[in-house]
Amino acid sequence: MEKRYDVWVEITANKEWILDAVKFEETMKKCRAVGMTGIILSVKDTTGFSLYPSQIAPHYSKYDKTFLPAYDYVKQCFFIIKNLGMKCYAAFDTFAAGNGKNPHPDMPGIKKDGFACEVYGLDADGKPVIRKQSAADHLHTVGSIDDFGEIFLNPGNEEVQAYVLALLKEFVDTYHPDGIVLDRVRYVGLSTDFSEQSRKKWEAYSGISDERWPEDMYTIVQTKNGYQEKPGRYFGTFITWRMQIIHDFIVKVKQMLREYPDVEFCDYTGSWYPLYYQVGVNWADRTYAGNEFPWCDKAKLQQTAYAGEIDTLFSGCYYEDVTVSEAEKNEKPADWYSVEGAARLAEHVAGNATTIVDSLFLDQYRETPQKISQAIAMCMEHSAGCMLFDLSYLVKDNWWKYANAVEYSQMKPGDQADVAGICKEIFAPEYFVTPEKLRSHLFEDPEFDMSTSVCMRDVENHVLIGFSCVKLSGNEQLYPDTAWISICGVTKRYQHCGYGTLLLQKTLQQLREKGIHKVFLGQDFANFFSGIPAPNKQKCGFFQRIGFTLNGEDHYDLEGSLTDNAKIEEFDETPWHDICVTDCYHGEKEALLGFLDREFPGRWEYEAGTALQHGKAPEEIIMLWTPDRSELIGYCMLTVEKDARQQPNGRGGLGPIGIAKKIRGHHVGDYILHQSLCQLRKLGVETVNIDWTILKAFYGQFDFYAARTYRAAYMEL
Repeated sequence: MEKRYDVWVEITANKEWILDAVKFEETMKKCRAVGMTGIILSVKDTTGFSLYPSQIAPHYSKYDKTFLPAYDYVKQCFFIIKNLGMKCYAAFDTFAAGNGKNPHPDMPGIKKDGFACEVYGLDADGKPVIRKQSAADHLHTVGSIDDFGEIFLNPGNEEVQAYVLALLKEFVDTYHPDGIVLDRVRYVGLSTDFSEQSRKKWEAYSGISDERWPEDMYTIVQTKNGYQEKPGRYFGTFITWRMQIIHDFIVKVKQMLREYPDVEFCDYTGSWYPLYYQVGVNWADRTYAGNEFPWCDKAKLQQTAYAGEIDTLFSGCYYEDVTVSEAEKNEKPADWYSVEGAARLAEHVAGNATTIVDSLFLDQYRETPQKISQAIAMCMEHSAGCMLFDLSYLVKDNWWKYANAVEYSQMKPGDQADVAGICKEIFAPEYFVTPEKLRSHLFEDPEFDMSTSVCMRDVENHVLIGFSCVKLSGNEQLYPDTAWISICGVTKRYQHCGYGTLLLQKTLQQLREKGIHKVFLGQDFANFFSGIPAPNKQKCGFFQRIGFTLNGEDHYDLEGSLTDNAKIEEFDETPWHDICVTDCYHGEKEALLGFLDREFPGRWEYEAGTALQHGKAPEEIIMLWTPDRSELIGYCMLTVEKDARQQPNGRGGLGPIGIAKKIRGHHVGDYILHQSLCQLRKLGVETVNIDWTILKAFYGQFDFYAARTYRAAYMEL
C-alpha cells in the first residue's frame, strides 16, 4: 500500500502565503518535492471565521483586515494544490468558534446565544461555581488538554450541531474536496459542559434525577501537583454520556457524507487515549476492551467508540522522544509518551476499525530538528502514512531537508547497481569501493545476509537514498551471535538530516530480532573497511550516540609501490639463508593450519581455512620453512585484485603475516615481508595495500605509508 504524506496548513501561521498565490504555489511545489500527497487546509479555524464566502460562517476578512473581503481563498489554494497533483483536504475546527483573548462580535461562540459552553471550576474563594466560558478566566478547572483562549461550543447543543453540519454540507457541496478533516470534535476538558441544558440531557441519558450537579460528577481538590478531579458517584456515567454525544455527532456527519461517497471522512485526535476521557472522546474500535476508564460501564463505553464510523484517523503522536527506549531513558510516565509508543497505542486501540495516519507536531523538535526525519519514518513504519503539523515550521525554519519521507525494504540482488551508485557518490576513490568489489566482497559473499540488510528509499519516487549491508558470522565458535555492518551510507543530499541514524536504528532492530548479540562496524572477512573510515569528532560522535563503543586508538591501511622501490632492491637476504626459506604453497594444508592453530588460533586460522576451501591461488600464499622444510615457522597471505574481466588490475594486498614465537626478535618478519613483496611483484602487482594495522614502522622500512585511517567500533545488543 502506498503511504500517504500530508501537511496541515493553519490559517494564521501560514497567512503570508495563503494571501499570496505566487508564494503559495512556491510553497506547495516544495511540499510536492519532498513527497507530500495531500494538503490539509484549515478552512474554518478556532475563531469561527471561514476562508471562503459562506452563507453560514463569517468571512475571515472580518476578523483580520489583511484578508480581502469575500475573497475565495479556498478556491485559489485548491486550484494550486490540485494542479500539482496533490489531494485537497478541508479542516474544520468543529466545536471551537471564538477567541476570548481577541474577541469579535461575529464569532459564533459570542454572537449566538447558548452556543458557548458553561464551565465548572473553583472561584477565588475555592467555592465550586458554573459560569459561562466568557466569564471563566479566573476559575480553577481540571482536565483541559489545551487552553489557548478559544471559545468552545457545547457539543450537546442540537443547534450547535445543526450549525456545524450545515457548514460542512455547504462546503462539500461547493468545493468537492478529497476529504474533510474534523479537529476539536470534543469538549474543552472535564470542566464542560455544565449548562442547564446539559444537565437535562444527562438526566435523560442516565435516568437519574437526584444528583447534585456538578458535585456528583466530580469535585475539584487541590493537591501538591495542582488541582485534580475526585470522581463522584456518577462520574462514570458523566464520562460515557459525553462520549455518546461525540459519537452520535460523528455518526450524523457520516450520514450527511453518504451523499458524497468520494469525500474521505477524517478526524484528528491526540494519541494519548488514556487521557481522552477528559474531553469526552472515545476514538476506539468498538471491539476494543481496554481498562483505561474503570469508572465506566464497559458495555455503554463500547457503544461510544466511533473509529469504525470514520475513514481515517489522524493520530497526534505529539512527543519529542521518537522511540520507546528514549521515553524510558528520559523516565516518561509511559511508553506512549514517544512517537513509537503512541503509534502502537493508536493501532492497538483503533487499528482494527479505521485507517490510522500518525501525526507530528514539528515545533517539538526545535532543539533537535534532525529528529524530524526519524519521527516521520516512525510514523510511516507504524501507520498508513504521516501528517505534519504545521506547514509554517517547514517554511519559516527551513526544515524542508528533514521532511523527506522514507520507507524500508530488505536488500535484494537487484539492488546492487543502486548500492554501487551511492558508493561512488559518497566514498572517495581511495577506498576502492567498486562494482566489482561490491560483487566479490558482498553480494557473492556467503556471509552476506540480505534479510537484515536495509534499503532506505524515498516514498515519492522509490529511489534508493541509503543502505546498510550486513554479514552474519559463519563461525559460531569464533564469533557467536555476531554480525558486521560491512558497509553503509546515505546519499549526500540526505546527509546530516537524521537519515543515517534512522538507517542504523532500523538495521540494529533487525539484528536484535535475529538474535544477534554483538555488532562490529566493518572488520568483517573480506571487508571494505576495518572500522570507521577517516574518523573525526563528528563521525565518532555519531556512532557513539547510536550506542557503539569505540577503540581508544586508530589503525591504518598502509600503501606502497612495488615499482622502482629501492628499499626492496637494497634488502639483503643473506642473514636469513641459514635460518629459513620461503616458497609458495604446494598443498601443505595440514602444516599451514597446524601452524596457525599453534601460533595464531582464531580469526587467522579460520580465514586461511576458508581461503583454502574456496580455492585460494597457491602462488598467493607464502610459506616460511626451516631450511630442511621440516617445520613451518611463518606465513603470509597475498591478494591479487582483478578487474571485471578477471584480469589483474595492478593492485594487490598483503596480510595477514606472522611468524612463530620462537624466532621472533630476530627480524625474520622483515625477511618474509620482503619475500612476499617480491612475489606480489612477480604476480603483476604494482601497488600494495596492507589493511588493519598499527605497525607503521615495520612496513615503513619498504616505504609503506599510512594511506587511510580507521577507528574500530562495536556494540553489544
